[in-house]
Amino acid sequence: MQKTTSFLNKTDFQELSKQSKDETKMLSPTDATLQKILQFAASYRVQPIENNQYVEMFLN
Repeated sequence: MQKTTSFLNKTDFQELSKQSKDETKMLSPTDATLQKILQFAASYRVQPIENNQYVEMFLN
C-alpha cells in the first residue's frame, strides 16, 4: 500500500487562497475594456457562404 501526503499545511492553504484572490483582482479587466470588447462583438459578424467558406464583416 502506498501513502500519498501533501506538504501543504492549513495555514499554507489560507495564504495561497489569499494570494489567488489578489491575483484575480489584478487580472480583472476594467469597465472601459469590457465596453470595447462588447462594442467589437456587436459589430463583428461571420456569414457562411459555401462549403467551409466564410465572410467576415465589421458593421461600423
